[in-house]
Amino acid sequence: MGEQVRSIDAEKAYNRRWLLGLIVGPLLMGVLAAVWIFGEAGRLPAELASHWNSKNEVDGWMSVAGTAWMTVAMGALGALLAPLGLLFRAQSLLLARVGVGAGLAFGIGMVALSVAMVAGQLDLEDTSQAKLSGPVMAAGLALAFVVGFLALWLYKPGEVDRTQSPEVVRMNQAATSDGEAVAQAGVSRAARGETQQIKVSMGVWTWVLALGVGGIVAVSTYFIFPVLTLIGLVVAAVIWVFCSGTVVIAPDGVKVLAGGFWKVMPLEWKEVRAASVEDIKALDYGGWGYRMTGGAIGFIMGSGPALVLECGFHQKYVISMPDARSAGEAAALVNGYVRSTKVKN
Repeated sequence: MGEQVRSIDAEKAYNRRWLLGLIVGPLLMGVLAAVWIFGEAGRLPAELASHWNSKNEVDGWMSVAGTAWMTVAMGALGALLAPLGLLFRAQSLLLARVGVGAGLAFGIGMVALSVAMVAGQLDLEDTSQAKLSGPVMAAGLALAFVVGFLALWLYKPGEVDRTQSPEVVRMNQAATSDGEAVAQAGVSRAARGETQQIKVSMGVWTWVLALGVGGIVAVSTYFIFPVLTLIGLVVAAVIWVFCSGTVVIAPDGVKVLAGGFWKVMPLEWKEVRAASVEDIKALDYGGWGYRMTGGAIGFIMGSGPALVLECGFHQKYVISMPDARSAGEAAALVNGYVRSTKVKN
């Protein structure tokens, strides 16, 4: 299982096709279900039951339009979760396949739940007798299981390519070799006490992840107690803060300002042994944002060039960089400060 049988480009193309299908499929299902709900509006009560208490009594209502848009949101939820399985290839090919299948099944199941809720209220005068349609729910769950299992069976990713890019290899050499111009410039800048600030971010994905996860939490908690949807806003804000920031390399050490203000990963120069540039895979460090794994602490904005700081007790601090050039200049400055600190000591 998972044996690499494709070229690197073919493997990327293969996963792009799966990514497109996993996004479009659940979203399209949600849209089609919403179209059906609007089409049946004449057979539905003005306000639809949307929640039942422990006594099976209706205690929440939603308009037909609101229900239709909620169904689209359920499809969007599946379109957000299912592709995450592809990203787990960096940790486990089996986990990636299970994630793809489970995410797709979950999205289809949530759309089926919305459709069953509406189907159970067709031709009712009011919501006093509203209930989930058993046959529709059963059919939806069966479809979710079959599609999820087929996705798990058909998706066969290859191993993740961990080859260091030529540009990163060159910049690492330039930042760590004494005779290189970049390394010499770093020493000179450290001697002058320069401060370098580098903004790092997931870009548009910062907003996609923050709003997506925050929206999921908000929708999920709404059906428990509507005011709990505020938790979704808090979650979105926290994700945004830890998916963007500023790296500061200064005479007193290195730090990362998450969101531009929250200080994390503060290091004094006596704690740092050396710096280098590496091509990293985000999920090798547990994903995106501020990460703490076995032997590494990271501020990870994605796969690609990163500043890697070697510290005491064989621990690494890994900070994503916008590009290889920025990573090389940052590593050279860090090495310059480390060298000057050792000389003083």
